[in-house]
Amino acid sequence: MSLTRRQRTRLEEAIQYLNLEEMQRFCRAHGLPRTIQVEGPDGRLRRTGDRDRKDVVLARILDFALRGKTAGPTVYARSVVSDRPLPSRLTRRVRVHYGQYEKKNEAYVAIMKKLTGGAYRNGMIARLVLRDFWTAGVAPTLAEFAEEWMRATEAHTRPRPEGAYLVDRWKGTAGPDWKERRTQRAREALQLLEEALAEREP
Repeated sequence: MSLTRRQRTRLEEAIQYLNLEEMQRFCRAHGLPRTIQVEGPDGRLRRTGDRDRKDVVLARILDFALRGKTAGPTVYARSVVSDRPLPSRLTRRVRVHYGQYEKKNEAYVAIMKKLTGGAYRNGMIARLVLRDFWTAGVAPTLAEFAEEWMRATEAHTRPRPEGAYLVDRWKGTAGPDWKERRTQRAREALQLLEEALAEREP
């Protein structure tokens, strides 16, 4: 008997409470990738030191447990990868490749502020936007990056689901017992994952 609709909903909610160690343990046990890879000049893939975003890993875990799908790693094509630093003179047409993001680069911060009317801030949204571009095989111009950053910032009206603590704070439910709550919800998620996997075994 497969998980009921209610159990699936509970799993999709509870899995947001998994911490890094719990996700890594599950991924290791089931051979799920969690490290970003890049395509080299010769076409070969190499692992980077960057891990996938939490929401990407959680989606991969759910796909594996509920649908038996084992997705490959996130791969950045060679066209969006560079080991060269950003040019010293930056214009709106300069493209940002993976390996060039320098959040403390004063020239970079200055032009991003100029392109966003002074609104730009280095942080989660900037990283998410760039990773979305690179995953799609695009090295955006600074102007494209700035435009998408503005759009994403405007749309960010509540914490993302995978930020369980921030979501609970936003809801007003992150009390002094939140660590215990997190542990309970994570335990529930892991139990439901194991039940889902057991049901798929012959």
